[in-house]
Formats: sequence, C-alpha cells, structure tokens
Amino acid sequence: MKKISMKSLISLLLVLLMLVSVVACVKNNPDNETSDSEVVTTNQDNVDDSMKDGVPDDFTLNGKNIRILCRTGDHRNFDVDGGGEMLGDSVHEAVYKRNEIVKARLNCTIEVTAMDGDWKTFGDTMELQLTSGDDLWDIVNAPGNASLSRSRDYLFASLQDTQWLDFDRDWWNKETMTEISTNGKDIRFLVGDISLSMYQFSGAMFFNKRLLMTNGMNPNELYQLVIDRKWTYEKLGQLASELCYDEDGDGEIGEGDIYGMPIWTSEDLKYLEYGMNVRRFTRGDDGIPVMDYDLTRAHTGVEAMLKLVGTKGVKFFNETRNFTIFTSGKAVFQPAYLGVTSYGMFRSMKDAYGIIPMPMLDDTQEEYINYIHDSAAFFAVPITCSDLDSVSAVLEVLCAETYRSVMPIYYESVLKTKYASDSTTGQCIDIIRSVSKKDYLTEHNTILNNRGCAFLISRQVLNGQNLLASDYDKDYREVNEAIRKAIEKQS
Repeated sequence: MKKISMKSLISLLLVLLMLVSVVACVKNNPDNETSDSEVVTTNQDNVDDSMKDGVPDDFTLNGKNIRILCRTGDHRNFDVDGGGEMLGDSVHEAVYKRNEIVKARLNCTIEVTAMDGDWKTFGDTMELQLTSGDDLWDIVNAPGNASLSRSRDYLFASLQDTQWLDFDRDWWNKETMTEISTNGKDIRFLVGDISLSMYQFSGAMFFNKRLLMTNGMNPNELYQLVIDRKWTYEKLGQLASELCYDEDGDGEIGEGDIYGMPIWTSEDLKYLEYGMNVRRFTRGDDGIPVMDYDLTRAHTGVEAMLKLVGTKGVKFFNETRNFTIFTSGKAVFQPAYLGVTSYGMFRSMKDAYGIIPMPMLDDTQEEYINYIHDSAAFFAVPITCSDLDSVSAVLEVLCAETYRSVMPIYYESVLKTKYASDSTTGQCIDIIRSVSKKDYLTEHNTILNNRGCAFLISRQVLNGQNLLASDYDKDYREVNEAIRKAIEKQS
C-alpha cells in the first residue's frame, strides 16, 4: 500500500498552494482565456526542487512526432490531450495545456489518434494493429479491461530500465505498477498522475450532510471516524440502520423512504469488498502470482458483507446504476467512484454532500485501501517502438507536469462543488488518492475464466449465501492454470 511520506506531504502542500493561485487566476479570467505565453513554459526555472523531474532543461527531441493511440471520449479528455482543443471544461483544458507545455519544452509534436467504439472493440483493434509488426504508435492509452485483463501484456515494452522514467517520484504509483506486473519486476503498464482516469474510477463513499445533521450527527463526527481509523463495516451498517427512515409508515424501507444506503451493481460491491484488504494472491520465488486467499479473513469479510446487505435501510438492487435516490436526498450513503463529480452525475443534487473512503473490514485493519476499477486506462509503449529513450522522456515529463499543473485543477474541480462547505473532505480525498490501487488478480479477473475469482466475497452476495469455501476450491486450480497460460503467452 502506498504510504504518504513526509516528502509527499510537503509536495502535496505545494500542490495545494498552487491550487490557490489557480483558483485566483480563474476568478480573474472568467472566460478562461489563456495566452500562449501563459500556457507554455520550456523549462523548470519556476518549479520547486521537489517537483522537478529529471529530464534536463536542454533536452530536445528535435521536432520528433510522438504518436498516441487512445479511445475517444473521457479517456482522451482526462488522460491524453483534453479532447485536442479548448472546449470549456477546466480539467480537460488543463490536460490540453499540459501537452502544450510538454511539446514546447521537449521540442516535439504530439499526434493523437482517438478510436471510436467500446472497450472490447478498442482492445481487439489495438491488438490487431500492434501484432502487424508495423511501428504505428509510440504510446497507447488503453483501458485495463481492453489490455491487461485480456492478457495483452506481450504487446508492450518493459519500461523499468528506460533512461528517463523515474518511478520513485511522487507522480508515479510504483507499488501498483509492480503489483500488476506478471513477474513483479517488469513494468509495462504505467500508473500515476498522468492518467486521471485512475482517480476518476477510484471508489469513494458519498454521504448526504443534511440527512446526517437532521438525525443529530455532525459531518465532522463522520470525518473524525475516518481520520481515527474507526470507519468500519460495523459502523457503516449501524449508521445506515439508524439514519434510514420509513416515511410512509408501512414498516419497510422502499420507494419514497429514506434509505441508509442503496447499492446498485456488482461493481459497487467490488469497491466495498476491496476496502476489506483481503489477501487474494501471493508470488512464488520466481515472482509469478498464485491465487492464494487469506480464507480466514475472507470468511469474516463475507459475513460482514452479507450482514451489511441485510441491514435495515441497505438495499442491493443489482441493476443499472440509478443515483437519483441519493441525488434527490433520499439516501444517507452512496458507494460510487470519484468520477461522478466530474461527469456531472450529482450536478442536480440540492443537498451538500461529503466524500470519505470505503470502510475497513474492522478496526484491526491498519489502513484504508481503495479499488481502481479496470475501466481506468494505463499508458504503455508498444514493443514496436524504436526509440524508448525519447518516449520515456515524454512520459516522464507528461506525468510530472500533470502532477504540477493538472492535479491542482482536478482537485479544484472536485473541491469547489457543493460538498466543499468543509475542508475535511479534501483530507479524505487525499486518503483515497494515496491508498487507491490495482493488483494482479483484480486486473486479470476477466481472462482468468471470468469467474470473478478476484471478488469471491461479492460473489457470495450474488449467491445469497456463503459458499466461499466451495467457490474457492473450484477456482483455485483453474485460475492458477490460467495464470500460467497467460505467462506463457508473454514469453
């Protein structure tokens, strides 16, 4: 789990100080117009030493064209180039300006090819193009469910030994990159600030402040539970039960009443399950992952989740997400992901709301942990790339510049919304950001016979009973065989 070092805390404070200046600039420039001189800088003269990347200021790519493949829509807008022009969204424009800074500093051009279609179509087409042997792309921004989860690791180069990528810097998430690696060493898929979709698809628990206060609970009390590491499944169930309300008096919590917490899909269950921090796999001496659950803790997790779903006021709908219960002020808690703020799904909500991490299984758990959904996109370099050093410089500067100039805007776009009536939400978002991660088994969940092997606890809710032991026995041999086949495909 990625811990927050003193260096990281200092850097975060610097980022937040930058945020203050960014907000001031936005207020002074309501049309959000920015001249080229304001956008483009070609060196790091005005950057604090702790935020400087290691690419020399006199480094030049001599006009080289860097070709990036991505999907159309939100992945392009948040991760790649903000849509390729200034379209009025503050975060997308920050990503666009980041690219302009990088192009000017490194003396290169960036050409983006955005592909239409769903994630599966994108992945199939990408594989077809990259296996042709032609040098078509220097960088690919690929959703996890279209790349890693489809065992397409072999299409991409190992990047841990490239000249300019420094994975020990605060803008990279080295732990997660190692966790998703097949052998625990080769880093092929990049995770860090360069990909905002990693934060967009990070799980988060939203809560309605008005409903809390109506029932005599100050939101600060809930925040303090989080900060004191007392935010657990038991506490969530207790509050959901105490704060729900049977408005029509029929003895049940249903349509028109105040829910403690609606849960909409199995994807929401995954977010809740991951917060339990149950070990799912280990690695052998060769670094190869092996499905290896901590069954004792997993059993405890199953019982906790079944109890939560059966709690008065908690309703598992198991259907397409419908946030209107929460946004209409009819639910106290709502598990979701941070992107609902950027995507405007809560825009119609009149009540102020706050954000906290998913609960821990119990108070013996040392830290929160947060699942990043496999819809989030990685950056990777095709094995056909002939100039890894140049591309590594571009990726390092893109990620560092995102940390320096885009993350403050992204934070501001989140923190300025209706739940910004307090400052503690920002601390909770910092917690979510610092503990959000992926791992090998959850990211490869699809190719491993699509049995949901990484989310056995959630499967028990779908089963309606605790069949964990038999499910695990069925999966163990089959999943580990699938892992071996995936590794053979790479070699």
